[in-house]
Amino acid sequence: MGTVYALLVGIDDYPDKPLGGCINDVAEAESWLRQHGGPDPRILPLRDREATRAAVVDGIRRHLGRSGPGDTALLWFSGHGSEDESDDPGTATGRSQALVCADSLDAGGQPLQDTELGALLDEIAARGAHVVAVLDCCHSGGATRKPPPGARSRQVAWQPWWRTDHSRAPRGAGAQDAEPLRHVLLAACREQEVAYEALVDGEQRGYFSHSLVHALRRLGPAATYGKAHALAEERVRSRHHAQHPELRGPEHLRFLHGDALPVPSFLLRHTVSGWEVNCGQVHGLRSVGAEFTLVEETDDGRSDGPRVVVVREVRPESALVEPAGWTPGRDDLTTVHGVNPSALAFPPAAVTVVGDPAAVAMMTAAVARAPMLSTGGPGLPLRLEAGGGVARVTGGDGHPVDVLPLRSSDDAARVADCLSHIARWHRLKDLTNPDPWLSSLVRVTVEPLVGDLWHTATGEVVCSYTPSGQEPQVRVGVHNDSPRTLWCVLLDLADDYESSPALFEGDFVAPGHAGTARQGEPVWLRLPPGRLLVRGSFARDWLRLIVAENELNVAPFRLPAWSPDAPGSGRNDVGPQGGDAGGLLRIAPPPVGRTAGGPVRDVGRWGTVAVPVRTVLP
Repeated sequence: MGTVYALLVGIDDYPDKPLGGCINDVAEAESWLRQHGGPDPRILPLRDREATRAAVVDGIRRHLGRSGPGDTALLWFSGHGSEDESDDPGTATGRSQALVCADSLDAGGQPLQDTELGALLDEIAARGAHVVAVLDCCHSGGATRKPPPGARSRQVAWQPWWRTDHSRAPRGAGAQDAEPLRHVLLAACREQEVAYEALVDGEQRGYFSHSLVHALRRLGPAATYGKAHALAEERVRSRHHAQHPELRGPEHLRFLHGDALPVPSFLLRHTVSGWEVNCGQVHGLRSVGAEFTLVEETDDGRSDGPRVVVVREVRPESALVEPAGWTPGRDDLTTVHGVNPSALAFPPAAVTVVGDPAAVAMMTAAVARAPMLSTGGPGLPLRLEAGGGVARVTGGDGHPVDVLPLRSSDDAARVADCLSHIARWHRLKDLTNPDPWLSSLVRVTVEPLVGDLWHTATGEVVCSYTPSGQEPQVRVGVHNDSPRTLWCVLLDLADDYESSPALFEGDFVAPGHAGTARQGEPVWLRLPPGRLLVRGSFARDWLRLIVAENELNVAPFRLPAWSPDAPGSGRNDVGPQGGDAGGLLRIAPPPVGRTAGGPVRDVGRWGTVAVPVRTVLP
């Protein structure tokens, strides 16, 4: 890792609305940073009246802006936050947020609004630095629940003279190339909530800052953003159940360093409700009895085999589990464990293998070793024609897969990987809640910007290139017509068997409001590389919106396009996002006496809606 540039802003001295824990927050953050931030971190502290709006903006531009490729830029802000109503179409909650600087409450002073802050940080990230923002303030107000005794909220009302900035800096030139690098955000609470501070361990502290530093010290050098957030969130919620810290960014990256670690897609932690895995109905988990096996990151000398937890309650976004045959220790209660699924509650894909007997025998053996696959049963029907040294895979909804070589057992394993990849993609594409109530109250809209657009009788949206050959552009909206705030993620399932949440990576959408894909930037549609650009050529995408009342673990929704050169998704390899490439892939017979199947009694409050999109070359 290169140099860490840190801007630590703590403000207690606000006129008429003072705080007492912000200076302590950034002092503790600086102490941790000097111990764990690598060689010679460059730290710029701004405290109380030093932290004017101009000084904070200048600190971001000049101090954090010194970071380059391989460096890290860290903004830690502890102070007041505020919000106001907004008619900005890019704001899914209908509110705009701002950081309240030391002079923001002075006559004529202005806050640092979210749009400007995001643009400043993303500009630094676009130059190659790893950028992290830790904000311990009220991102938005409106919480109606009373704080715990002695707690104080970090929120002030929007002042009448504050301007509302609806401008949004461009994020990528049209977005037709690779996604621009963006900052990682760790926020003290959701946009519709307030953050609190109180006397913690004998010192006035912000709940979130105190919990985050504790989590980082507990997890050590291997702390990822996902693990740090999971542990800090539980500590905050144990103190005040109406404050929910948020993570916006990749879960698998190492905190402060930004390098990808080979961590599983799911995490196990101990909560006030018991042991919990962040895998639920929206990830394909269907029934009580499924199992997860802990991924042991250290060799502690145990000889009694892997530790397993069994699902006892399935929720929309998570599952409550209990240890099976082992007793958690004290350290287990205060850390986060990576887990992999080891017994699943849905059937594998059913593969029919035909062709040359020798090739059929080789493929049948490979299918038997692949946990996502079976040679019979009610799962997704796939067909494999084997013979003449090649294999032909059919049965998936995506673009036909190229003929694959089949001359050895290694070739057979790669063919099984292809089948497993297709099976996992279909699980995401076909994901639905048996209860249609919430699904009927959300919508995905596709509006044309460049090129023609029309709807077919089957509900498919067709977008065409212009007569001059320009790629079509559309604006995609995520609409919440329900009476409650919903957390939404929009998956793009492409016909090359790729799944990505990059269009709308996860955010709350207020009742009666809409979010826009790519934060309002145009969505470019095109035929993928290698597809013939001739009249009548087309590509298909399925836009699947998944909604719930709480944040979801989005790691299992990421799936790269199928490639013969990619790691095997059916052989327990590590995937490109740092997690298990299989996600909910492994299957093993449950121990005798356990029920691994059966329907879910409570389908939970979550929903999905899908919009098929076809891009054509007229």
